[in-house]
Amino acid sequence: MEQGEYRSYRAVHPFDEQFGVDTSGLVYELPSGHQHDQYNNGYFAVAPSVFHSVMQALRDRLALDYRRFSFVDVGSGKGRALLLASDYPFREIIGVELSPELDRIARANIARYSGWRNRVPVSSIQGDAAEFQWPPVPLVIYLWNSFTGPVMEQVFRNLEASLAQLPRELYLVYIHPELESILDGLPWLNRLWREDFAMNEEDYTGWAFPNREEMCAVYRALPEPAVTKVSKNR
Repeated sequence: MEQGEYRSYRAVHPFDEQFGVDTSGLVYELPSGHQHDQYNNGYFAVAPSVFHSVMQALRDRLALDYRRFSFVDVGSGKGRALLLASDYPFREIIGVELSPELDRIARANIARYSGWRNRVPVSSIQGDAAEFQWPPVPLVIYLWNSFTGPVMEQVFRNLEASLAQLPRELYLVYIHPELESILDGLPWLNRLWREDFAMNEEDYTGWAFPNREEMCAVYRALPEPAVTKVSKNR
């Protein structure tokens, strides 16, 4: 965004003040020395009210039993989404972050967080999302516009290969879906819905942008027979 499109906002989000963590800030310079640094979209954390609205919609509309799923945040930054995800009984919660500095902060936040409701294993992994080895279990994948096209394409090539090797249930939560055209071109992924979710006033005080809503697109991987059928017709 252009600098003039930012708005005045609280430097420390109320979430951080409440739970004694550091997930605030708008950060674009995140050098790691990795070749994919150039595809980094920067860091700004999701509004908690938006995150919870999306997760509740996912559970209510699809009757998901989160206990069967691992939650994976690709481009997890300082880990706010990981902490918020711990309100739900996932089998495990994993963040993947390229920046060593943000990963260090995320690990400290995980150790410090005072809001745990469920005793769910939570971890942050420093590494390239394009090279991540997906857990061999049902997945809820979370993405908040963390990187640009070349990395996004590789992430989904690897994910498709993982599903071909081990077909399993998979849902994708894509907030602020600027690269949705890439996903819409994947024959093995089906969009379930796309809609705006409003943030509450507390979150808006800590929001850097003029919008009061966040767009979210939710996808589901097609069953294995459908993937096989489509692949043969390419």
